[in-house]
Amino acid sequence: MSDNQHADALISVLLESRVERAMERPHFRLELADAKTGMPLSPEKRRENLRILFGEILKGMGVEHFAKTPVELLDQFAVMSVVKNHDTAGLLRSLINSFVIAYSTPETSDRAVQALTQLEGLRGEVSKTLRQSSPKEVVH
Repeated sequence: MSDNQHADALISVLLESRVERAMERPHFRLELADAKTGMPLSPEKRRENLRILFGEILKGMGVEHFAKTPVELLDQFAVMSVVKNHDTAGLLRSLINSFVIAYSTPETSDRAVQALTQLEGLRGEVSKTLRQSSPKEVVH
């Protein structure tokens, strides 16, 4: 087995393990629904969707960050990107590339840090909101 094949096999195992961990916890806040019935996806369909979407997230954030990110966040990011019809991997790549470019340019580095601080502020708002229990939502 070549080094690339070995790396691909390890990534495949990581991806599958994260999907299975998400499948063990079906009670996240948002979940995808079948477009025809409006009902939550069957476990098989959810697993299939998560494999695809988690693969896209992995491409966008890299193996190390993917492995360290809580499964609930991966799941909810995947659901939201589908609901909003956004490029799952592209969002993450754009976030990193945009910050690196803006930060490395003297004329915009201070504004890049300010934008990052604003984004971190949003994260704080989310933390407060999540402490207050909110019902599960099924989204199309």
